[in-house]
Order: sequence, then C-alpha cells, then structure tokens
Amino acid sequence: MESLVVLSKVKKFIKEKADFNTSAGFFEPLNEDIMKSCKDAIVHAQKLGRKTVMGKDFSLFKENPQIEDSLVVASKVKKLIKDEAGLSTSSQAIDQLTLRVQTICLRAIEKAKEDKRKTVMDRDFESPMVLTSM
Repeated sequence: MESLVVLSKVKKFIKEKADFNTSAGFFEPLNEDIMKSCKDAIVHAQKLGRKTVMGKDFSLFKENPQIEDSLVVASKVKKLIKDEAGLSTSSQAIDQLTLRVQTICLRAIEKAKEDKRKTVMDRDFESPMVLTSM
C-alpha cells in the first residue's frame, strides 16, 4: 500500500511536540485511516452532487486550520480521489487531512505517555470515531 502520509514529517512533528520516537508500525494504521477518510469524503461530496472533494467533506473539519507544513502527500491524495471517483480535490482537503494526522499523533503521544514510553507505536493509534470527540 502506498503511503499517503509524509513519514519523515510525521516523525518530525511527533519529535517536536514531545521529543518522542515513532515506531514503523504506527504508520500502517495511520495511512489506512487517511485512506478511509478520503473515501468517506468522496461519498460525502458525491451525496451533495459536487465534483470536488472539499475540506468540509472530512469528519474532523475545522474552519481555517493554521497548517504550516502538510503531513500528507497532496499528489497521492489527489490521485486516490481521482482514481476512486473521478473527482477533483481542493487544497482545503489537504489541510483537513493534515489536521487529522496531527490530531491522531497528539492523542498517540498522550497514550504513549500514559504507558510511560518515549516511542509512539501502533497500539497508540486511536480510531477516528474516538478522535471526533476531541
């Protein structure tokens, strides 16, 4: 499976936020979540009759998030959405996915802290259903 997240930037984000390491196993569930989130956004955009997936199609939507550095590979996200449904992708979608990755990482950091570890691992990943309440 091709990664939709920029591994080096996610590692850097986690390192800068908590001085934690990131295990390789963390990226598989993270990538699967981003892929599912894209597919859910496609369905939402299609239900509304749009030909473009927008930021508001994502479940963790936040108005005007302040994103400095994208944590997802925009070209791969756009390709996935185009290949899956023939839809275009707005730049807002990339920001929303980055916000989602950040949210997942911050929660994973907290779980690792609770377990008294300095490495974020796959077992620290939380499903998006839990994350929507943050």
